[in-house]
Amino acid sequence: MRWSQLKKRVESSFAASLKGRVKVWNTRYRGSHDSEGEAWITVDGVQAWSMGSLSYMVAHWREAERLRAEAGCSDFTDPEQRAGYADAWDEAKDNVHGDGVFAMWDVNKALFDLLNLSIENAIKSSNPIIRGFATLDKRFGKRRLETFDDSNEHAFVQMLYRLRCDAEGIKVRPLSPSAPGRS
Repeated sequence: MRWSQLKKRVESSFAASLKGRVKVWNTRYRGSHDSEGEAWITVDGVQAWSMGSLSYMVAHWREAERLRAEAGCSDFTDPEQRAGYADAWDEAKDNVHGDGVFAMWDVNKALFDLLNLSIENAIKSSNPIIRGFATLDKRFGKRRLETFDDSNEHAFVQMLYRLRCDAEGIKVRPLSPSAPGRS
C-alpha cells in the first residue's frame, strides 16, 4: 500500500474530535546513501512526536555497544561471546523502543497492522505505536476513554491518549513523575 493511501485510511479512522487536527507524515531522504527517512505526528500543525530511521539506528547501535561492554561480549569473532553479542542487539532494540525511539519502518508497519486489527486487539497490542493510535480511533469510544488507565503505558500512548481525552473534554488525572516513559 502506498504511503498516501495508508495515511488517508489511518487519518480517516480518527475520532471526529481529532479530524483535521492530527496528521501523520512520512518522508524519505532520497539524497542520502540509504534513502532512510522519518515519520512524525503533528497536532494543530505542530510536531508532537518524531520517529526517524537514522536517529533510531544510532540509538540502537549505541545501546547495543553499551550492553556488549557491560556483558563483556564485544568480540563477535570469539565463539564464546557470539551469543551475548547477538543478545545485546535484540535487548538494545527493546530498550530503545522503550525510550520512545522508533524507526520510520516501525511506524509504517504499525499503522498498516492497525488497519487490520479489531480495536480490542489494537489496544492490547505489545506495540506502543499501535496502542497509541488505537486511542485516537473512533472505535475507541468515550466510555472506554473514561475507564482507560494510562499510568503504566508508554509515553507515546500517554501523549495520544491524553490528546484524545482533551479533544473529547474528558478529565484525566495527572501523571506521576515516575510513570513509565518519564524521566
